[in-house]
Amino acid sequence: MHAAVLRYFREVARQGSVRRAAATLNVAASAVNRQLLKLEDRVGAPLFDRLPGRMRLTAAGELLLRHVDQSLSDFERVRAEIDALRGLRTGHVTVAAVDSLLVDMLPRVIASFSADFPAVTYAVLAQAPVEIPAEVAGGRVDLGATFVTRVPAGLAFTATIAAPVGVIMAARHPLARRKQIRFEDARSYPIVMPIGPLPQSVDIDPDFTAFRAGLQPKLVCNSIQTLKRAVLEDLGIAFFTRFGFLHEIAAGELAWRPFASRRINTLRLGLLTPTTRKLSFAAQMFSERLASSLEAMERSG
Repeated sequence: MHAAVLRYFREVARQGSVRRAAATLNVAASAVNRQLLKLEDRVGAPLFDRLPGRMRLTAAGELLLRHVDQSLSDFERVRAEIDALRGLRTGHVTVAAVDSLLVDMLPRVIASFSADFPAVTYAVLAQAPVEIPAEVAGGRVDLGATFVTRVPAGLAFTATIAAPVGVIMAARHPLARRKQIRFEDARSYPIVMPIGPLPQSVDIDPDFTAFRAGLQPKLVCNSIQTLKRAVLEDLGIAFFTRFGFLHEIAAGELAWRPFASRRINTLRLGLLTPTTRKLSFAAQMFSERLASSLEAMERSG
């Protein structure tokens, strides 16, 4: 009965702003703020420090957020199980993933799963690799897809796939004729790059980290779609896994080549799931479908 106000509270905590939370929830900011004030009055303590330009959780707010994450997770799981018992095959699945998987692979898995479970709905969030374990651990998402690295207790990678960072370029690019590319060879060409830090797992190759830090890119952007378009227009080469470019590689429009570096070629992406809480029926079934897809891609190379 209180799910709406708890979702409002959780989204404001996540966004640090009533306005941004309201936009994400597709409700009026005044409605979110009104419910937030009622909730603070109900618990008898301020839940946020109202700072210039942002809202920060108080100690009481942190405590309530842990309760809300668990309560909403349990509610969705129980509701899905009731639906499953009634034979409706409904439910809701929330996934946080690195943005390269959102371009091609994850939509294809969702389309396949929807053919069998047409009433299931989805929320798919593009997030930085370092943020995803905390989202799964906190119950804010059911599943995560991110680079394999050490994760907190209560989480485990249930399926993984080789995911080296290599060079993506126009198919006609001179480097496309090579089987592997040295860092110094890549430095000779214009480069387009995403904004933000590298995934923690990339730190296993300090040579790549040092190489990337010394670059002067032609273009930086936080949209993989824009960077893909830039590479297609031959504005520069980029450094990604191949997963955000599968369609263009298959069509012969782009080429992907690995770096001539053993350590960076050991990187893997994996499906991150909770081990200390039970997933809903829909989330468990979707997890199994996504794991199967990863394993099939691993076998096919």
